[in-house]
Amino acid sequence: MSEFPAHPPSLHALDHSNNQQTWQPILTEPFPFAPSSFLAALEQMSQHPEHNTSWILRSDTLYDSTDPSSVPGDSDIRKIQTPGYAITRTLTRRFIPRNPQRDAYAEQTIHFLTGTDLSGEIRELIVYLNHCDTAEGTPYYLPKVRGVAWLLTPLEAGEEEGEGKERRKYKITLLYSLFTSPPDERLKRTALHLLARATKLAAGIESGYIKRVHHDLVVKREGFQDRYLALKAKHAARLVEGWRERTDPKKHVFEDILIATFLVCLWEGMYPDKKGWVGFADIGCGNGVLVDILIREGWSGCGFDLRARKSWGGFCEETQAVLKERILVPFLLGDEAEEGDHDGRFQEGTFIISNHADELTPWTPLLAAANRCPFLAIPCCSHDLSGAKKRFPPPKELEGTEAKGDLRLNMNLSKSTYASLCAYVEGIAKKCGWAVEREILRIPSTRNLGIIGRKLVDEEVDIAEVLQSEGGGDGWRIAVAALKKKEAAGH
Repeated sequence: MSEFPAHPPSLHALDHSNNQQTWQPILTEPFPFAPSSFLAALEQMSQHPEHNTSWILRSDTLYDSTDPSSVPGDSDIRKIQTPGYAITRTLTRRFIPRNPQRDAYAEQTIHFLTGTDLSGEIRELIVYLNHCDTAEGTPYYLPKVRGVAWLLTPLEAGEEEGEGKERRKYKITLLYSLFTSPPDERLKRTALHLLARATKLAAGIESGYIKRVHHDLVVKREGFQDRYLALKAKHAARLVEGWRERTDPKKHVFEDILIATFLVCLWEGMYPDKKGWVGFADIGCGNGVLVDILIREGWSGCGFDLRARKSWGGFCEETQAVLKERILVPFLLGDEAEEGDHDGRFQEGTFIISNHADELTPWTPLLAAANRCPFLAIPCCSHDLSGAKKRFPPPKELEGTEAKGDLRLNMNLSKSTYASLCAYVEGIAKKCGWAVEREILRIPSTRNLGIIGRKLVDEEVDIAEVLQSEGGGDGWRIAVAALKKKEAAGH
């Protein structure tokens, strides 16, 4: 017997214009999973086309026949009539390309169909119909065909022979409705990829796979991505071209545009029409790119770092005016800050940003609570309140257990250095009375957990007592003195 089962016959249908349409089988493979897993896998694929190609940012659902609030007139639905099958659900969606300046938007209709004969055999068909009427008009990120279909049918007599025959009860076929015939090599590779993707998802569903990392819990994906495209088009080129540091501009520029996007979306929800906005303070602002973007987007604020960067001189005057060379000596330590130092006092309501601020990261929730300021902390390197590098132990919940999952979710647990650091910072924040939120940020870094404090649920907490319970920050003054000496020698 052949390793691959035989193709089913071509399907014949009437398209939206009542023209005869032939669906040609391209690839057929055994499908050793339940029909419900096939449908669940195709549901996931319809929701997340960006997982199939990096050229797609996402798709927006325009119409869903299972959603009572959807109106068919909101989009152009491409119809199909297939003998022996009945439509159980219809979707229309619009693809958002990752680079709209290069690739066009596109729309597609998806039909879920089920077999209607009386034999009792399970047959499921999912059809993607291209809204572009020519191959030339179809964007590069989509197969240049009239439509793509997945067909699940029972294995025929003789095809169940061999190892695992009890499990191999179905076969899955990918079909094209072609503009031209035969399909080229790219279409064949695409068919192989799409079929493999469906099978892999079905395998994960049946093995009980649970997604460990959940994005977009605080800021919704669609609004975030739309704003990111706008900010990237507005700021990326000028920042990359004007880069003055020795580091890779693309890594830093695009990461900071993504963080700026998150902050702008977050703030628009917190401060409608900027009502109640006080300003932001980026502590340990580094190259200043984040500050520059936020200032140019109309959000007032400032940033400081222990030393000025070359990049600061390339920003507009408004940004340069709010970037300062400062070392933080928190007033919570009880000492007066020397001239030129920042004492950690902020106007109440200032939004504190701590983006990969290293030694300042654990101080962030403390200073935020002491000043009644909301904050975003994105931990990176592991330091304690003395400024010393330290690897924190895993939370007590993990003692004597095997690590599993990712502590960044605060649902599954991990013993990694980064997970333990995040747990340490979150622990301080909770001791300070913050209702802690967390978001796995869409940035090109493994250090991508955003710890957010927007609401103090206990305003009676003694912050000095919290500080003492975490070691009191002993050694911070020594660390500051060493930094000042190092910077003086560098100048």
